[in-house]
Amino acid sequence: MPEFYQLVQGFHTPFWDGFFILLSFIGDIPVYIFLFAILFWNMDKRFGFRLGVLLLISMAVNSWLKDAFHFARPIGQKGIRSLYLSSASGYAFPSGHSQASATFYPYLLTRWKNLKWKFMALFMVLGIGFSRLYLGLHWPGDVISGYTLGILLVLGFIQVDQRLFKIPFSLALKMSASIILPLLALTFYHTAQGFQLVGFIIGFTLGYFLEDTFLDYQEQTHFLPSFYKTILGTASLLIWILLCLPLTHLAIVFNLLVYCLAGLWTSLGAPYLFRRLGWEGK
Repeated sequence: MPEFYQLVQGFHTPFWDGFFILLSFIGDIPVYIFLFAILFWNMDKRFGFRLGVLLLISMAVNSWLKDAFHFARPIGQKGIRSLYLSSASGYAFPSGHSQASATFYPYLLTRWKNLKWKFMALFMVLGIGFSRLYLGLHWPGDVISGYTLGILLVLGFIQVDQRLFKIPFSLALKMSASIILPLLALTFYHTAQGFQLVGFIIGFTLGYFLEDTFLDYQEQTHFLPSFYKTILGTASLLIWILLCLPLTHLAIVFNLLVYCLAGLWTSLGAPYLFRRLGWEGK
């Protein structure tokens, strides 16, 4: 196996190190949270809601499998360089970055199917997976298994989605499920990023059901309003998360609260503000 990494890492330079660290960073959970927000505010809020639920399911399954198999990473193995170690908490199998990319981007293609989106999805999935090998953070089997699980979960979710989301549940039941079901994921997905994603999904789904019932914000707008929404909304999210960083470092559970409020802002607070500012579709 060291021979494989000599091949993969044989062309390493500071440029390629930075490039693949950037690709791997794009596969981190906080980046997906910002992508959810942009999708929700500007393109398709209902699709964004489903995508968030799917990614949480995928990452909970991934974390459960990591704890079940206890496979070690290649970090520290002779002949293998390992970079960006801060993104490599926990066990190796299956690769969370690879599985997340194989969940997020293929599901996007169920909504946007033109060649541009297909090329972007293929590049991101293959690029993020390869970055984990180049950076010496995963074995090849970890990446392949992550891809396989991600695709299978997308296919399964599409079948469930066609049935489950058409059932007219009461608002009270939806609100209860928005809290209870994501919290159950913490049984398996108890890393810092797990608390972040679970917290965000709780706030995001609570806000979504309230927004859908009482606000019904029309997300699709022309370029300039969409640009303004993206700048103001993401800047607000970023400032909130940065201001709360010291709190999240005190205890992992504070990630749940911080990202829950970030999710509530994304699906309810920001759409209400955008309506007040006149940045809404017809």
